Amino acid sequence: MKSVSAAYIAAEASATRRPAELYHIWKEGGDHWYYTSGDAAVSYGGQTYAPAPIARGTAGYDTNLETSTLTVTTGYLESPAIQFISLYPIDVYWISVMKIHRDMSPIEASVVFVGQIKNVSFKGREASIECVGLEYFLKQPIPRFRYQVGCNNSLYDTRCAVDSDSYKVTTTVTVSADGLTLTSADFSGYDDGYFTRGYMEKSGSKAMIVYHAGTAVTLRYPVYGLATGDSVDVYPGCDLRIETCRDKFDNVLNFFGMPYIPLENPTVRV
Repeated sequence: MKSVSAAYIAAEASATRRPAELYHIWKEGGDHWYYTSGDAAVSYGGQTYAPAPIARGTAGYDTNLETSTLTVTTGYLESPAIQFISLYPIDVYWISVMKIHRDMSPIEASVVFVGQIKNVSFKGREASIECVGLEYFLKQPIPRFRYQVGCNNSLYDTRCAVDSDSYKVTTTVTVSADGLTLTSADFSGYDDGYFTRGYMEKSGSKAMIVYHAGTAVTLRYPVYGLATGDSVDVYPGCDLRIETCRDKFDNVLNFFGMPYIPLENPTVRV
């Protein structure tokens, strides 16, 4: 946590203190939203934090006294950012919480929490945002690579090196009532399943494609604000098989799997 000045400590201890909290929510590499729990806008760090019905619970700590979890609640209808995050997009979302005293000049902030948004759930008009601290990710026992038949790379990443722009399909879509199915005549120009495991992108927002057949693709989750007549970019997917890498993307030199390992363990063969 950032150290604070003696003036901040005095304001914290004062019986007449006017505390408020600042909430910064941002998409990795994209949009930013700024809110305050106070009843008036707050200018801090070159940004204006708009008043919103937002609050937090008590930060959870592990045995080393490191912040690990935090729940933030906010009015669902008042926050388009929360509406969008609730659709579980591909993008990673971060949140920081800072505490200030509005009667200080200049305003000084104490960092309460920095982490990722893990889940958003709703009850009536209230959204509950579950957040996890940075140390949550540092403690995950994730192997860098696996000895497996399928490729260890992700399509379009730096190790895969396939250029996504070379496979991008830009088209105008018709959107179903539930926002999950997009229809375009352009999709029928590709074999069924071509776009499965790929993604759709519009104005920086992405959604995974879970099914493609004929003129339609199905998204895993709807995209906030997407409407019939919108132009979108659609990218094909990969099932991580060497045959797909070779035949679909001509990228077998960058394939990072072990396709010829035995599927049966020879040490237990009878």
